Amino acid sequence: MKIVADTNLYGVQTTFERIGELVLVPGRELNKSHLKDAEALLVRSITRVDADLLEASSIKFVGTFTSGADHIDNTYLENKGIAFADAKGSNANAVVDYCFAALAYCIKMKSLVLEDCKVGIVGGGHVGGLFAEKLRRLNVEVLICDPPLQDSVTEPALEKYCPIEAIMQCDVVSLHVPLTKDNEHATYGLLNFERLSALPQSALLINTCRGSVVDENALVELLDQRPDLTCIVDVWENEPVTNSALVQRVDIATPHIAGYSMEAKRTAMVRIFEQIQKKFGLPVQSQTICEKDKEVKITGNLKEDPWAIVLELFPLCSLSEKFKESHKHENIADAFDQLRRNMVGRREFNEIMLPGTNLTEMQRVVLQVLGVKFY
Repeated sequence: MKIVADTNLYGVQTTFERIGELVLVPGRELNKSHLKDAEALLVRSITRVDADLLEASSIKFVGTFTSGADHIDNTYLENKGIAFADAKGSNANAVVDYCFAALAYCIKMKSLVLEDCKVGIVGGGHVGGLFAEKLRRLNVEVLICDPPLQDSVTEPALEKYCPIEAIMQCDVVSLHVPLTKDNEHATYGLLNFERLSALPQSALLINTCRGSVVDENALVELLDQRPDLTCIVDVWENEPVTNSALVQRVDIATPHIAGYSMEAKRTAMVRIFEQIQKKFGLPVQSQTICEKDKEVKITGNLKEDPWAIVLELFPLCSLSEKFKESHKHENIADAFDQLRRNMVGRREFNEIMLPGTNLTEMQRVVLQVLGVKFY
């Protein structure tokens, strides 16, 4: 079996070369000429998989190592009988870590008082649901808007959902939806100027799902009128050529790295490996394909404030500074990809161990909810 895969997929060579001939190609360069005689294709979100790529190929399986699948033409795959597998939910914990770092930034830099906030989450799936669960463990009030999920449940579960209008009145709004265009609950351009304008004074907007869920031009216009708002943006409409005006205007800008972690990549790789073996009827191989990395043990003195510790563990400010600076002097697309590659060694909070001797009860509560362990 011939497998064509994005060169930058985590663990791809040591894992998939065990079950077939493996051809590695940079994801942004992958085209139909690479797929001759191939039966399986493994991609990231940067590769559009549709008729233009697959027509006249012998591909029988497509796997994306991402949670989002808006780069995949599922209708085409179904019509052609091509099996598809994604890694939905594999990066949930990594994205939630990013969201808590965003909150930590606002707590430390914007005087946000989390316990007094109402957090509105758009999208209650793997990521939004986990974020909501951890916030509630910190006694934070959470509202969720998710029409597709709402349509699938009955009373009394319906009570947990609310309309988008209620979300836009919250102190913090965090977006966790897939990008969809042609369905009843399309999310493309979901937050237009009118909805964005409804944000209350000093509100925080976090976008870690897809850039096109927010009207970027409307957001730039609004931020020129509303300096009270705080925006933390990780995803962009035309990645890797990002909107420089918006990058410079938001408080924190990062190059689509919220879901980037060693743990998320490993989980995605294992899931796709299992699915490709199932599709081709291969003997199931041991999941020692990629051994779990050891926990990170951090020593030394840490700041007393738990949210300051969070920002030490996930340095959003310095990441944002590098990204914004790249828009002034460098090729935007190349800088975007390079900054993402620099995050390949990032560890999730639940793989970090801190000295617990001098921690206060408040520090312990916050950090334990985030998954940090103590020694």
